[in-house]
Amino acid sequence: MINEKKKLELKRVNMNLPANLVRRVVEYGEEMGLNTTSAYIVLLNQALDQKDTMKNLPAIMQMGETLKNLKSDLSDNLDD
Repeated sequence: MINEKKKLELKRVNMNLPANLVRRVVEYGEEMGLNTTSAYIVLLNQALDQKDTMKNLPAIMQMGETLKNLKSDLSDNLDD
């Protein structure tokens, strides 16, 4: 069986961006060894992932607090 790569669906997007923002993306791409399209993809993915993380941060913090409390309760019960 041949392992086939999934084809990534691409969509052309034409937009006007501030020149200084385009320059920053191009510079980032050069620093990272990426072409400009890949630099936009990487940076957009990072920004959206960060936004999702920030949206979920309260739940993550609550889970951490719950785990801390469970650990404390377990420790207290083992000491008895």
